[in-house]
Amino acid sequence: MSKKLTLNLITPEKQLITDLQVDMVILPALLGEMGILPGHVKTIVQLGMGSLRYKKDGKEEAFAALGGFVEVLNDVVNVFAESASLADEIDEEAEKQKIKAAKASLSNKDADIDFELAELEIKQAIARMKVKKRQM
Repeated sequence: MSKKLTLNLITPEKQLITDLQVDMVILPALLGEMGILPGHVKTIVQLGMGSLRYKKDGKEEAFAALGGFVEVLNDVVNVFAESASLADEIDEEAEKQKIKAAKASLSNKDADIDFELAELEIKQAIARMKVKKRQM
């Protein structure tokens, strides 16, 4: 059994992490948080919204992951995220403005609003803000 995992983080826009050797990965699975250590069984799991973290040499780095799926095979963790943002790059004020705008569109009963999309935007902004606050 190897002592490290190889982490890859891929979004539709770009590959954020390529072949990074880490000690542990913690991810927001759809049904709750999941930890992955070297020697983990082969797994495919749906990715929820929340903090995707990895530990390397005693330090932890976090991303806001917003949906997708994860494949674990032979100590390689491939994360295929619909969207991901490094915690340090999240602008808390911009996320607050997204929530405010989505709530305003939901309250406008006369407009042709996609309620599911507005609710999803709110959930995503909240998830990013939680990841940002956790890193502070």
